[in-house]
This record gives sequence, structure tokens and C-alpha cells, in this order.
Amino acid sequence: MKHILMLIPLLPLWLFSFTSYADSEQVAVKSVEVSDIVKKESPYSVNETMDKFEAIVKKKGLGIFVRVDHKKNAKTVGLDMNEAQVLIFGNPKGGTLVMKQDMAASLDLPLRVAVYKADDGKVYIAYHKPIGLADHYKLEGNKVLPKVTGALDKLSSAAIK
Repeated sequence: MKHILMLIPLLPLWLFSFTSYADSEQVAVKSVEVSDIVKKESPYSVNETMDKFEAIVKKKGLGIFVRVDHKKNAKTVGLDMNEAQVLIFGNPKGGTLVMKQDMAASLDLPLRVAVYKADDGKVYIAYHKPIGLADHYKLEGNKVLPKVTGALDKLSSAAIK
């Protein structure tokens, strides 16, 4: 008990240190979220936009791993939300070259594109810029990421024309 009483004066210092650490982590996450997400407005519905995007991806010879319908999944647990779908796709050749440089990049591969209806009724296609992976992982000088970033820009733009 005597030892615990001796620690009480240090409690405010410990709490301050913990709060400062948590705040700095929160700020870092916010800056990442804003910097590497591309959003493009689509004139089509969520389903039409995703159908177009998926068809373009297949035509380009990329593999489709899964298409997730978040609204449909929410209904299975009695919840409702705006329409939102995610397509997980990619090219194992390019992805493997990235992961060989830093296996932790497998957290963000294969690529994902979301199509969703925002609260204002507008439909968007969104994705993380692949070039941003270089900032998150040890991918300095990676030649695949700039190519994939350019390709994803073209694919997503084609889906909303």
C-alpha cells in the first residue's frame, strides 16, 4: 500500500504522457486519410458504376477476387445504410513485385475500389492512390506503383464516362 501511495503524485504526469501520445497518433492517421484517397463523382448508380468498372478491369486482363455489397451485408444484421460496393482486384505479377520489396504491403493488396452513394445522393468511385503505398512501406524506387497509379486513374475515369 505504501508503494502505491508513492505513485499517486506521478499519475498526472503519466496521464499527460498517454494523452499526448494518443493525440499525436490520431493526427498522423487523419493526415494519411486525406492525402491518398481519390474520389470521382459518377453520373451512374452505384451498381451501374461498379458493373462498368468491373467489366473494364476484366477486359484489361486483371483478376477479380471479390465484390462486396456492404448494403446487402448490413441488411443481414438488421441495419440499413447507403449503397456501397467494393471490388477487390489486381494483377499478381505486379502485386508480387511490390510485396517482395516489403511483405507488409500485403495489408493493402490486392487493390480495392469503392463505389458508394453519399448522404447528399451523389455517387462516387474512390480508391487509395497506389503510389501512396511507398510512404507507408519500404518501397523506395518501386517501378510498379507509378504505373498502377496511372492505370487506376484511367480505369476509374473510364467507368464514369
